[in-house]
Amino acid sequence: MGMLLQVLVGLLMFPAVWVNTQKLQQSPQSLTIQEGDELTMSCNSSSSLYALHWYRQGRDGGPIFLVTLQKGGDEKRKDKITAKLDKKMRQSFLSIQASQPSYAGTYLCAGSAQWSIDCRGLSPNLQLGHSCSDTGPLRQD
Repeated sequence: MGMLLQVLVGLLMFPAVWVNTQKLQQSPQSLTIQEGDELTMSCNSSSSLYALHWYRQGRDGGPIFLVTLQKGGDEKRKDKITAKLDKKMRQSFLSIQASQPSYAGTYLCAGSAQWSIDCRGLSPNLQLGHSCSDTGPLRQD
């Protein structure tokens, strides 16, 4: 039997994320999948972004940069990860094919309303977790 992987999603900004009156929402909030399964998550903005960034938080440290999307219709692939940004630059999807235990963690999206990310919007209280076990989810916060 394959391992169960639990994936959590979060935002790199305040829970009700506002960036120059823009709000970001990620879904799903969490999911558990079998090793080898495909998963897709989304990040939606209330208005167009200059750029959208995806990160993964594992149990061993800070966020790991995955990809930046800067053009409407942009699609980038790296290994088993595909990230897409719609033409209006308001919705992004991150897909992982044939998931592995190393992909378990918290996935984060961050939006730039202008050329650089406004780091004042980073949340100092963001709870990040990692879950992975062969008998069921085991949370380590």
